[in-house]
Amino acid sequence: MGITRDAMWLNVPSFSGDRVCGGAVNLFVQVGEALHAELVAKGVRIDMGAVDQTWSSRGTSVKDIDGNCIRFIQKRVLRCEKRA
Repeated sequence: MGITRDAMWLNVPSFSGDRVCGGAVNLFVQVGEALHAELVAKGVRIDMGAVDQTWSSRGTSVKDIDGNCIRFIQKRVLRCEKRA
C-alpha cells in the first residue's frame, strides 16, 4: 500500500514477502485536527480517534487491511502557569 500527499510518499508493507505485516509508522504533522477531519470526510476507517496523550501530543491512527498502523501525531506545547 502506498500513501501520497503533496510531495510525500509513504510505502507500507502489504505482503509477507516484504517483511512481517502489522508494523507501525508515526508521522508528525502540523495540524492534527484538520487531518483527522479530512480522513473522516474521505471515509477512512479510523482506528483511534483524535486524543490527547500524556506525553504532550495529540494524535489519531488508521490501520490498513494488512494491519499496518499509521499514526498522525501533533506535538502540543505545554504552558507553565506563573506562580506568585
